Amino acid sequence: MNKLIIIFTLLILSHCVSLKSVSITPQPANRSKKIEAEVSKFIFLAFNFNNDFVEELPTKLIEQCKTGTISGIVTRYEQTNYFLFHTMTVRANAYCLEK
Repeated sequence: MNKLIIIFTLLILSHCVSLKSVSITPQPANRSKKIEAEVSKFIFLAFNFNNDFVEELPTKLIEQCKTGTISGIVTRYEQTNYFLFHTMTVRANAYCLEK
């Protein structure tokens, strides 16, 4: 019985992270103000019906650069797989160029 509990615990706690996609736009010469944003979604038993969580990402970047122009965007989409669920995470780094 103890072995079964240990095996089940290890299955629950084990995970694997994979990088699904990276996109890069041209990087600006002026890199003085770096901004970052991240959104993620928890999915149980692989039942994912939409990816609307990603629509929050541009808003989070714009909030950090209200008077400037956002340039040099690098986005990363990664997935962390656990035993019964996984999380999808999208991270964006960019530069705010003041006008």
